This record gives sequence, C-alpha cells and structure tokens, in this order.
Amino acid sequence: MSPLLVYEKGVVKKAGLRDLREAVYILVSSIPPGRVATYKCIGEMIGVSPRLVAWFLKTNDKPVVIPCHRVVYSDLRVGGYSRGGWRVKERLLRLEGVEVRGGRVLEEYLVDECRAKLLYSPSRS
Repeated sequence: MSPLLVYEKGVVKKAGLRDLREAVYILVSSIPPGRVATYKCIGEMIGVSPRLVAWFLKTNDKPVVIPCHRVVYSDLRVGGYSRGGWRVKERLLRLEGVEVRGGRVLEEYLVDECRAKLLYSPSRS
C-alpha cells in the first residue's frame, strides 16, 4: 500500500494527517445515498489503516455533509455511529433504501469499487 502523496507549494510530499482526513472525507462524500463502502476499502484507496478511517469518521463534525453513516465494517456489519449508536446508523441507512438484515448490510449495496475488492478478496475463496 503506497502512501498518499500531496503537492503543496511546488513540492510533492507524503500526506499528513490533515491531508488524509480530507481524502477520507472526499471519498465518503462521494458515496451516493442508498450505497455503502467499508472502512477497509476506503483505507486501501488512500493507503491507510481502516482504523484510521474509522477514527476520522468518528471525529467528523459535519455528519450531514460527510455521510459517515454510509461506511460499514468489512464483514458488512453496520457498526457504531458517534451520533446516536448503531440503531441511528441503521435507521439512516434504511431511510436511504439500504437493506439491513441481522445487523448487516447486503452486499448489493456496496459501491462497485468496494464490491469488487470484497468479491475478489483471497480470504473469501
């Protein structure tokens, strides 16, 4: 996994925490209503740990603008939500048309980029 690089004032450098947070927020903001992504998938896209992605989203102070409720665990469990717990997160997902069964989102609701990673993961063979 290559680190994210940024171009700033004529210099290419390794991304800092602020840059990584912004990259996570941009990716999460691109998840359309009715779809979800996983912490792992987002982390792989920018070269960071899924736990760092989760931490950035836990500290998200703009949950309406940056829809962190659309990010789930890699096993498709809904997971936690800093704005009221998993029940609120599940309710928000259902309001957007995402089907949740037994606390898990159905695979068909994953964004295509993450679905491909899940389907072709060596651990799933």
